[in-house]
Amino acid sequence: MSTEANTKDPGSETAALSHRERSEATRARILEAARSQFVANGLEGTRMEAIATEAGVNKALVYRHFGSREQLYRDVLNAAYARMRESESELTLSADPIAAIEQIVCFTLSYYVENPDFLILVGIENLHQGEHLKTLDRRSLRVSDLIGRYRGIIEDGERKGVFRKGLDPVDLYTVVSAQCWYAVATSYTFGFTFDVDVLDPKTLEARKALIKRVALGYVRDLDIADG
Repeated sequence: MSTEANTKDPGSETAALSHRERSEATRARILEAARSQFVANGLEGTRMEAIATEAGVNKALVYRHFGSREQLYRDVLNAAYARMRESESELTLSADPIAAIEQIVCFTLSYYVENPDFLILVGIENLHQGEHLKTLDRRSLRVSDLIGRYRGIIEDGERKGVFRKGLDPVDLYTVVSAQCWYAVATSYTFGFTFDVDVLDPKTLEARKALIKRVALGYVRDLDIADG
């Protein structure tokens, strides 16, 4: 076989790469537009035409990339979880387990404040009884990474004698996440009811301090009032 026959055309490779890059960029724009629409309108209230318009593409191209509105929603939901897990993985925890708990609280509350869309998407999925989340690959949700991080803090705290024995990582995650979640997800109703700006920096700092005390009270089995 001739050398010419074995030589790939650089022009065709460049064209193929360019096409793939354009396709990936288009897919990313559609996902971002879909996230915006789902957050604003819910699953049932979102129309593929609106997603296509916001993404600057035609509706047929949206279907070509994702097949259906439900599949697009699942991909948006999966990406939302992936972003949070990735952000968690970038957090360097202190060697002091008490300080590590405080870091986890600070991170979780800050993430929810800065990414309210995540809370809305998870809320939408709860309205659908988790039917779409159940179809996702659990490995892509990186649940084991999340549990492993909490388990590592617990084991370190128990080994150093600063945490009580028998703690469960999922329970600890619940203590931290539920309080941070409530602080942000109910900011409008809580704020109106008690006439307070929940997202005001000073209010958030006070709430953060309270959540730390509750979480540390849980791992040390102390009365919260004792500090």
